[in-house]
Amino acid sequence: MYIIPHTKEMVAQALQKAKKLGKLKNSITKGRGNAAGYLGEEAVAKYLNATIMSNDEGNQKYNHDLILQDGRRAEVKTKRRTVPPLDHYDVSIAQTSLHQKPDVYIFVSLEFKESKRLGKNMVYKHLQNVWLLGEKTPKDFLDQSNKWNTGDIDKSNNFITKTNMYNLPINLLDDIKV
Repeated sequence: MYIIPHTKEMVAQALQKAKKLGKLKNSITKGRGNAAGYLGEEAVAKYLNATIMSNDEGNQKYNHDLILQDGRRAEVKTKRRTVPPLDHYDVSIAQTSLHQKPDVYIFVSLEFKESKRLGKNMVYKHLQNVWLLGEKTPKDFLDQSNKWNTGDIDKSNNFITKTNMYNLPINLLDDIKV
């Protein structure tokens, strides 16, 4: 787990893509996390010299986000946080995303200086760091993760699960194959 570079250009590109995309079907955050997801893709693609597929035409964009240099198809999963990620924190994949067909999931955390609640929405401000956490094949992720159902409460942080999802601690991820 380590910090990777990000630029103002990446942030601007992510915001532009998110605005164009709007709200995806089955979006947990009703589209409010799109910019974070795109920024995770932008930073990982630049760092790993990968090709971004998520904004291409056709159906493949729904199955994976990146093509890595070794030809693997990667789906980038991004979470927003206001603290640096710790080994026992979870990465997650919503059950509604299991239709995707990557060779590998790559997990990212965006660390922001602050967040505040506006109604039902959480707003994050002042991006500090982009953390590259690790990777996992879909089979290994599902074999090792714990399923959380909508409404379950994580007693460690009082998070209420918004949709059925699979969680895995960061310390069980594999190192990124560069």
